[in-house]
Amino acid sequence: MAIKLATWNLEWFGQLLQGKTRTIPTLSRPVDTAEGRARQKLERQQIATEIRLVNPDILCMQEGPSTTRVELLRAFCDDDLGGEWRVIERGPTDRGGYRVRGAQGIWFLVRSSRMQELSPALLPQESWQEATEYESRHWPEQPGEHAKKWPIVHPWFKPKQPDPEDDFGEGDPPIDLFENEHSHFRWPQTLVCTIAGKRFDLIGVHLKSKFSKSNYAKAGKAVRKPPDERTRADKKLILAVEQEAVEARVKISTEIVNIRYFIENRFRGEPHPAIFVMGDMNDGVGKEYFERRMLFHDLISNLQGDVFFARQFLNHALFDYMMEDGSAYRWSTEFEDAWEPGVDARILIDHIMFTQAVVGAKAMDTIGLQVKSKAGQVEHAAHVAANTPLAGTGGHTSDHRPVSVVVSTREDAVA
Repeated sequence: MAIKLATWNLEWFGQLLQGKTRTIPTLSRPVDTAEGRARQKLERQQIATEIRLVNPDILCMQEGPSTTRVELLRAFCDDDLGGEWRVIERGPTDRGGYRVRGAQGIWFLVRSSRMQELSPALLPQESWQEATEYESRHWPEQPGEHAKKWPIVHPWFKPKQPDPEDDFGEGDPPIDLFENEHSHFRWPQTLVCTIAGKRFDLIGVHLKSKFSKSNYAKAGKAVRKPPDERTRADKKLILAVEQEAVEARVKISTEIVNIRYFIENRFRGEPHPAIFVMGDMNDGVGKEYFERRMLFHDLISNLQGDVFFARQFLNHALFDYMMEDGSAYRWSTEFEDAWEPGVDARILIDHIMFTQAVVGAKAMDTIGLQVKSKAGQVEHAAHVAANTPLAGTGGHTSDHRPVSVVVSTREDAVA
């Protein structure tokens, strides 16, 4: 039977499950009006409806409740989803924990009826760290650069200590960082599954691209003024926001390097590992601006890898996705870019990518899994249908749309 994978960012879902407004915890407030509670009840109901319409065997969720509030998600699976899906948690013997800071967790939900078949379990973070440390060894006498944290040497990277990102008192504790060091704000969560005796890995990510402390909307207006009309205050603001934006891009670029190290290490153990990387991968505001002016490559290009190492190069689930009339609907959210508002607001920041092992004519014979042509999609129809009852209420399921891919198995080939 085929395996349907999906990724979905549920926009401050943890706050909704607490009965609070869906925004950052410092601004979030309990919903205490009858109208507000009714809207939130409907939002929960329609989120469950959207999951059922997408109907994934494995769902990677971003912006779920924090790792210290997993019981909220467990209750949602039991009550709202009727036990049809289960959240995969780390066991008491997993001493490394999730290593996900803040109020937004990364979670995997697995269809209950396929639990025994897929045997899903979260990879211990120590195993990830051992892999990345080994692959980042550049001098025989020294340990690798990428362990729990890693160095950054870049003229624009001047972070203030401590890390300005607020944990909001939730999630796992931070890692101590010295100047010019970085680590994941939310460590990738790797779900290891097996089918017919073959292993496949799902790496769930929610990459920390935001630089929300700066007034980038105001700076965006200033940067669009003709240079000779910018005041001294405009120039100072633009420079400050550019500095913070570039620091964010530097950090996220090194996070991608860390993920690539893990992928490369999997190839040491077997020649054709089946690896899927999925989640919210947002470069941040002014994406094209900073790529043009600061010579940064985009996040996905860095994650895909190097064509000179073809087996380790990642394919994209939406590479050949389009409508029957030829129009492309490769977008998963709508955000007006405060830095460059002329850029199309419809953007794709929710991705599913996978190794070459699961594509091509030999995939089924080699590992028993295959992503066929046109197997991926953005779940536009499910999202629109689920949100129709919420029209006019001021609520919605999420500001992101799910992305999915169907993975065929040997059982499908025989049938």
